[in-house]
Amino acid sequence: MTKLAGTRHEQDKGRREEGKAQDLPAAGLSRRFIAYLVDWYIGGLATSLPISAIAWKLYGSMQNQNIMSFPHPYGVIVGLLALGFALMYYAAVPILCWRGQTLGKRWLKLKIVDASGSEATAGQLLLRQVVGIIIVEGSLVSASAIWHQLGTMLTGVDLVTALMYAGMGISIVSAVLVLVGKHRAIHDFIGGTKVVLWK
Repeated sequence: MTKLAGTRHEQDKGRREEGKAQDLPAAGLSRRFIAYLVDWYIGGLATSLPISAIAWKLYGSMQNQNIMSFPHPYGVIVGLLALGFALMYYAAVPILCWRGQTLGKRWLKLKIVDASGSEATAGQLLLRQVVGIIIVEGSLVSASAIWHQLGTMLTGVDLVTALMYAGMGISIVSAVLVLVGKHRAIHDFIGGTKVVLWK
């Protein structure tokens, strides 16, 4: 009986949260931009942590952050570790810690929700954060440069320059969509999400 009551309580709480999200306004541009800067900085630190550790081991200094210059197989290993750390910040935090919120969004009282205003699913957040931001837009976070370099090392084809310029172009289009549209970037359309003000 207690377990059933607890389950009903959780369902009621979920409905209240969903109702709140549907009624909340879209995030303002300045607040969203500041949250992006916070996430860019913290995400960059998380991504560079394994790179710095291996650079220290190899060179006695953390200044070399170019994984393509690391001797084989260290470049590939550290690239995979760096991507893992980036995924922990950009995907695991908003999925497992604070649903729909990175640290930047939490501090600025923003939340990623479904485009209809309901709670975003783990699948939507993965699509938005990993496919949309890290892969497609490809120049908004340092993790993008890591997968470009990894792809180059693994294929032997220089992907860095082409993907960097493509990512910059897509990111500019995404920023324009946020400015002139319904405040939804390309990564929001990919994930079927939007960003709202949250208490």
